[in-house]
Amino acid sequence: MENPARRRVPSGAVLDAWNFFEDLARGLGEVHRLPSQSAVHNSAYERLFGGECAAWTPEEQGAALELITAGVELWNSCPVIVKPCSSIAFGSGRRSPKVR
Repeated sequence: MENPARRRVPSGAVLDAWNFFEDLARGLGEVHRLPSQSAVHNSAYERLFGGECAAWTPEEQGAALELITAGVELWNSCPVIVKPCSSIAFGSGRRSPKVR
């Protein structure tokens, strides 16, 4: 997406990432960490949805990059559970999963 003249934007993968990051933010109660959706964001989303990634405006490109960047930062901030199945004992000896 940094240089659309040199390469084609993989609209399906970017659209999947966009939707995933919005779902992740809602699920974590962290919607405020993604950019507020504006008309430019909606236009970029529609381009991705329609597979029309040949002629991005600079504003659409910036909006998509802004959302994907914020989504990656949100993903990277999520806690990781190490070996969740092996660290939880069933029955009366339950323990909390180890979080890294």
